[in-house]
Amino acid sequence: MFKRIKNCLVIRKDGVWNYKRIIIFSIVLLIVIGSSASYAKYAYLDIKNYYLEMKGFYFNCDKLSNKGANIEMTNWSGVGNYEITFNMDSLSNRNLKNSDDVYYDISYECSSNVVCSIKDNKTSGMIPHDSNQDSFTVVITVPTSVTLHDKDSVTLKVVATSTSPYRKKLVGSFKLVVGYYGLSYEISDKVGSPYLEAKVTNTLDYYVVREAFSNYKVNTHIDIPTYLGLDDLDKKKCSSAIITFDFNPDYIILDMTDEAYLSGISSSTKRIGNYDYINSLSFSIDALSSMQVKFYKKDTKLNYTYPNIDNNSIIKVSYS
Repeated sequence: MFKRIKNCLVIRKDGVWNYKRIIIFSIVLLIVIGSSASYAKYAYLDIKNYYLEMKGFYFNCDKLSNKGANIEMTNWSGVGNYEITFNMDSLSNRNLKNSDDVYYDISYECSSNVVCSIKDNKTSGMIPHDSNQDSFTVVITVPTSVTLHDKDSVTLKVVATSTSPYRKKLVGSFKLVVGYYGLSYEISDKVGSPYLEAKVTNTLDYYVVREAFSNYKVNTHIDIPTYLGLDDLDKKKCSSAIITFDFNPDYIILDMTDEAYLSGISSSTKRIGNYDYINSLSFSIDALSSMQVKFYKKDTKLNYTYPNIDNNSIIKVSYS
């Protein structure tokens, strides 16, 4: 539908975009569909966004949108600090981008059970016209006096509003749900990067016996001092958690020099052409630690950051 509308609005008159037609059409459209407030709102936002693009203005974020993004992240550990990085850009593609610097303001609010802040106390930003990229990071901190349990959640709302050369507001609402207590993951990536990094954070303060030894049975929990007192052979029979990554090597390829692969527990492969590529990897992680696993991207124009607006992850992560 909107393709037809756009075709109507981009008709030129004496070599100049017909902005009057856009304004008139917008008013008529809102009157016609006035009975549906929500539809009218989204239609207005679509038309306004298209109008700004016609002016050569782009203001985007991987986790915010002009209509309001809603992102839910499950399997959050619910302890310590959690960071969400917002990657801003002022381009449509490699050939369409802003020729001016874009200035914007940042605001946020979060639920009462956590404390939120922005790294470096950043309350505004600027997207340079040469790189067309900028970012800011919101930190969610769980106070030591607060204990979150499975199914508990926290919320965060972030607003980025461009102030120059045009005004446009991007909004995002986030819900972090405590799932597998003590374990969480995120994917760091950006357009143009040849690789992405998947980071798993483990805040569990114990180890699990995976293979019986001495007086310890399988699935027995042992504390960190006890684990550290074991000999190397028995330590290998324990892990705080086992992480499994499932992914499609048609899109991302595991870095086989990565520690997670070299010390991994198991893996599986997928045949592509005449070669076998890793498509699943299981590895153990120590208590109170984190691990980063690198993957190379086949298409550097894509951004696999997670969490994201679509709430979809290029890597399926499971724990045991």
